[in-house]
Amino acid sequence: MALTLYNMNGSPPCRAVRIVARLIGVNLQLNNVNVLAGEQMTPEFLQMNPCHTIPTIVDDGFVLWESRAIMRYLVDMYAPNHPLYPKDVRTRASIDKLLDFDATVLSRHITDYFYSYLLFGKAQDAEKEETMKKSLRLLETLLGDRKYLAGGKELTIADISVMTSLNIPQAAHYSLAEFPVVKAWYETVQRDLSIVNEINKKGIEEFRKCVHIPDE
Repeated sequence: MALTLYNMNGSPPCRAVRIVARLIGVNLQLNNVNVLAGEQMTPEFLQMNPCHTIPTIVDDGFVLWESRAIMRYLVDMYAPNHPLYPKDVRTRASIDKLLDFDATVLSRHITDYFYSYLLFGKAQDAEKEETMKKSLRLLETLLGDRKYLAGGKELTIADISVMTSLNIPQAAHYSLAEFPVVKAWYETVQRDLSIVNEINKKGIEEFRKCVHIPDE
């Protein structure tokens, strides 16, 4: 029986979960939730997930939310010791560190800047943009001359999580030229994930429709 994923195509964290599931061969039954219409606030959804967030998965009665927790769970449960999230303790610690950086710094500052004007109609905030740029410069430092974020020869769930976070600037036609290391890494990861490009392509298109951004 397929796992159920409560999903919104325009959500980068949902896409990260879907990409990992595809790469390890886990079938997902998608249950699409329109968070802009408040569908995550129904009594049924709140009973399942009191935090009313997506992505949320249900796996044989086990409920889990938070994309980075879900990605770790999927690999541990269905593809143990997969290169996406190897068993080696230090490698995992490095990946976990980067996932936490994405959750608490990079993704937070990206969404804080873009969502304030794209979703909530506020004026573009130069201070929020500079905070986001500081996070992107930090990402440049973390990458250095590495091909992948964790420093190994294989792409990991940290790359997938950060890559989908950067889908938001891409969707908003925001240039990463000021951050050449990040830009090159982003393009490399997208090439490496070409087999799942349709997930990102459809998601970016849906995000643009939601916030009325024209395609270029």
